[in-house]
Amino acid sequence: MDRPNTDNEDPPPQSPTRKKSVFQAPIEAVARSVRKISSQEALAGRNNYDTLPDDVRETVTMGDAVDGPQRIAFSRQENGGVINPVYHEDEVGNKPNWPPPHPPAVTLMSDDAGPSRKISWSIRKISTTRRPEIVVSPAELSQRAKDLQEEGISNPAFENAENDEDDRFTPLPSFPNRHLDDAAAARTRRISVGFNPKERVPTVQSYMGNVNDTRPTLEDLRVDTVLSGDDAVRQTGNEQRLKRGNLGWIRGVVLWTILNLWGVMLFLRIAWMNAQAGMGMFLVVILLATTIAILTSLSTSAISTNGEIGVGGTYFMISRSLGPQFGAAIGVIFSLANAISVSLNIQGFADTVQNLLEEHHLGMVDAANDVRIIGVITLVALTGFTFFGMEIASRLQLVFFVILLAAIANIVIGSIIPPTLEMQAKGFVGYSNALFRENFYPAYQDDQFGANDFMSVFGVFFPSVTGILAGSSITGDLKDPSGAIPKGTICAILFTSFTYILVGWCTASVTLRHASGNVADIFAGNLTSCHHDQYNAATACKEGMINNMEIMEVVGHFRPIILAGIFSATLSTALGCINFSPKIFQALCRDNIFPGIHVFGKGYTKADEPYRAYILVLIVAVIFIMPADLNFISNIVSNCFLLTYTLVNYAVFDASFSNSPGWRPTFRYYNKWLSLATAIACFIIMFFLDWKSAVIAVGIIFLLWLYVYYKNPHVNWGTSVQANAYKKALSDMHALIKVEDHVKNWRPQILALTGMPYARPALTYLANGITRGTGLLICGHVLVGKSVKERRTMGQEAYKWLRRRKIHAFYDYVAAKNTSEGIRALIQTSGLGKLKPNILMMGFPNGWRSSNETALDEYVGAINEAFDANLGVIIAYAKEGFNITEAVNFEQLVAENAKDLKKEAKKLRSETKLHDVMVNAIPLEVRREGNTPEMEARILLAERFQPAKKERGLDGEIHIWWLYDDGGLTLLIPHLLTLHNPWHHSKLKVFCLAGQDKEAAKTEMGGLLDKFRIKYTEVIPVDLEIPPSREQTRWFEDLMDDLRDVSHVKSTVKQRKTSGMGVITEKDIQTFGNRTMKQIRLRELLLEHSLSSTLNVVTMPLPKAGQSSTFYMAVLHSLTSDLPPTLLIRGAQENVLTYYC
Repeated sequence: MDRPNTDNEDPPPQSPTRKKSVFQAPIEAVARSVRKISSQEALAGRNNYDTLPDDVRETVTMGDAVDGPQRIAFSRQENGGVINPVYHEDEVGNKPNWPPPHPPAVTLMSDDAGPSRKISWSIRKISTTRRPEIVVSPAELSQRAKDLQEEGISNPAFENAENDEDDRFTPLPSFPNRHLDDAAAARTRRISVGFNPKERVPTVQSYMGNVNDTRPTLEDLRVDTVLSGDDAVRQTGNEQRLKRGNLGWIRGVVLWTILNLWGVMLFLRIAWMNAQAGMGMFLVVILLATTIAILTSLSTSAISTNGEIGVGGTYFMISRSLGPQFGAAIGVIFSLANAISVSLNIQGFADTVQNLLEEHHLGMVDAANDVRIIGVITLVALTGFTFFGMEIASRLQLVFFVILLAAIANIVIGSIIPPTLEMQAKGFVGYSNALFRENFYPAYQDDQFGANDFMSVFGVFFPSVTGILAGSSITGDLKDPSGAIPKGTICAILFTSFTYILVGWCTASVTLRHASGNVADIFAGNLTSCHHDQYNAATACKEGMINNMEIMEVVGHFRPIILAGIFSATLSTALGCINFSPKIFQALCRDNIFPGIHVFGKGYTKADEPYRAYILVLIVAVIFIMPADLNFISNIVSNCFLLTYTLVNYAVFDASFSNSPGWRPTFRYYNKWLSLATAIACFIIMFFLDWKSAVIAVGIIFLLWLYVYYKNPHVNWGTSVQANAYKKALSDMHALIKVEDHVKNWRPQILALTGMPYARPALTYLANGITRGTGLLICGHVLVGKSVKERRTMGQEAYKWLRRRKIHAFYDYVAAKNTSEGIRALIQTSGLGKLKPNILMMGFPNGWRSSNETALDEYVGAINEAFDANLGVIIAYAKEGFNITEAVNFEQLVAENAKDLKKEAKKLRSETKLHDVMVNAIPLEVRREGNTPEMEARILLAERFQPAKKERGLDGEIHIWWLYDDGGLTLLIPHLLTLHNPWHHSKLKVFCLAGQDKEAAKTEMGGLLDKFRIKYTEVIPVDLEIPPSREQTRWFEDLMDDLRDVSHVKSTVKQRKTSGMGVITEKDIQTFGNRTMKQIRLRELLLEHSLSSTLNVVTMPLPKAGQSSTFYMAVLHSLTSDLPPTLLIRGAQENVLTYYC
């Protein structure tokens, strides 16, 4: 719709005392009485502009509506200025149709409109093209605004309405924005009135979720309608905004990542690793771990720059990339890994404190228990500290960072200062070429932790680089996660790797592996002899890099700084993990994937702190402090993080390999094959580190994945798994086109005219029984006169019903003027490539005799359309009928289901919208009370045919009347039915035509069935050349008399013709009467042999050219009436069976 033309409208009257601007432009009239709307009112009633006439559009401050009670102004663009025509005022009151009939207060809920607070000061119409004359200074205006704000006026951007004629309070054109904070001013947007007043301009809000929730539908834009109620709310763009923190890439990513990488190993194990692996292999360990970390950070950067990242960090990225199965599993594992990492670092802190206590003879119980006690006390204290929030934690981390820099500098400088005799006795002897050469090569030795080799050293060090995901774990606290994570993570990894190498080499270059600690040994020249056999190194050597875990304190000279560094390194990492783990687990709980854990997703305070999750992490960390074995904890942490890295790298490979248009990361320095190689390397390293903990970790992941897979949570995150499913399907479709057809590979591909699948469930079950596990099933639906909105929801309802019944089928509908055109369109357009229907299946209309001639022509026309398209035809008959639409309790089921689903949706705080959950509110059952006997019989029929029944199924016999060669379809269909429940235990009995030599015919048919490998119980030859009995002939003649178009028949036939119902002409009788004798004979045989069968399958007679539809329907009626459920089948005269290998 074009923008309304307001050029011919009269402007509101000019105020007589208003001064002119220096450009001789008038300052327009004032529109008063803009209500102050509370935050709840704003949320309930904002953007209800659709209830206003088209010639009134408004400017809405989105920030005001979301952030609280500030300003809600409905205004229009007119004559170059913004005016507020919402309420009636003297200056505009004489204008026709002014004000609009629906002011905002009317559109608010009554409970909300009632407590609206005092009227805020009026909003002037301000010229946007000319500057008014300035009478007062901006400073005076600003002071006036502050005074109004202190008085409780909600809208201080404009002057008091009482001073309307006071020229001293003429505001500047830009004045309103000066009283908006930057965020609110940035979010202020205008509604476009370009081609159509309902059109939206592109905004961020439109792409934050389901587009159907944020913009009008095509139907809304094409039809001139006024929205109200839920529809109006749906189109206001009421999306939950992604609240961002205020941490930049240095404070938010670099600082936190460095402090997580500078963990307990920096001061307690670097020297030990150099002593065991040597400086050369230590460098290899560092470079190997750094390479894995860098490659993983590249993958993380790619994911983090492929759109906005929500709260949950690594869990969010993996779950939204690989789906809820992997996401939920890794959310649990990653949260657990961070919780265990808390134990790892706190134990390092406790080890140092325990050593200090032991030096001063202040032990409590024994060494191991002292470590546990100190660790638990520290853990409780840190957990309590996290309750103050992320901002305080960031400031404390900055203090830790400065202390750590001082400690590292102390070690580097201390290694240069010549050592004292006491220091030399402990192994610190200073720089020398001989010592450098000696310590450069590996010297693996057993110690109190057991046997050591390269992988054990790597396993001890690798937890030091597991902190690379620190920045990714606090995405909710970052200003710009997509920009901060890539550069922050990579910079932090390179910097910390350099410091590890620097500290390790400085220490190993000046320190002995073994030292006695005795000054006298220095002068005796046997300082290092304690590690030889005669000195019993296990007990004699107390010092050196292998024996003394606190050797850094000796090298650093000034011990207090080293101790402060140890405390800072351990506590900062522990503090970070205490913050990360609960928030990741909180995001997992809010996705409501696992039952019973949603209680941990509750947030407290404005910062949404997960206090309950903090307590859970505290308990887990205490459990892993108890072993007091650093190597044991290191292996568990390493495998948990390696498994996380594996999935992060694989997620990038999977997303890249899918070639999805949605995969557009702005970070380009990654390679999908490199990501895959890194994922494989991480997985292999897990088992080299500790195969037992690796098996446990993989087993837990597999069990969690399996649970989520079978639970199948209702989420739609646009994952790479979904993208790959499309890619694989498309690739397979192209590959299938190249495959030449062969009879051995023939499969039933059925277009079943079921309408909505749940409207004719028995017919749907029958078709599914044929194609189940073997072929294609499309439930076709012809819509005549349905609205666009109804069509939009039908597919969702159909697929929901099919999924609940575990029926693998597609739903396809066409909108047509009549049924005949619709069926023709379905036959011609259903399917794709080689996956197109080769069989048309539909139910037999039991009420055909009361149908008009047009309906019968459409039905028979559909059969002819199928044959013209070279399709086989299956007509399913049941005396009960198939349509149970009248028995579907739509209102009750939808209401009850929706009520339950609303409760479920309230628990969900993920991206699963209530709109998505409400799709589940569709009829899945039927009403069992108040039905007619006929309807109850149809329901029972559907229950018998339902494949999901656990009972034995339908016993009895399926009688196959394979009378004419149609390519074998009449024989193959019942065989396929017996492959699955409920027909699995039914036996096949075959009837065939025979002349005088029935035994020969029976033997020949039996041999053919054996070649086809079709199991059967009996072959019965029948003869159609024998004239039918007088009783059956009379039955058919009576049927004809009811339908014949002759002058001497009874008046009911004339009534049929007059009302447009189908009739049989004399031409039909004369031309096709003799041919029907065989059909009457066949009916006689069916009543004789197959009256008690479970299912009859009969070769269907073909409609003849020139034959009326009514006559043909009478023929089909004769083969089905008074019989059990029957399938009339006719193949396309092409082989569907072969006995060749």
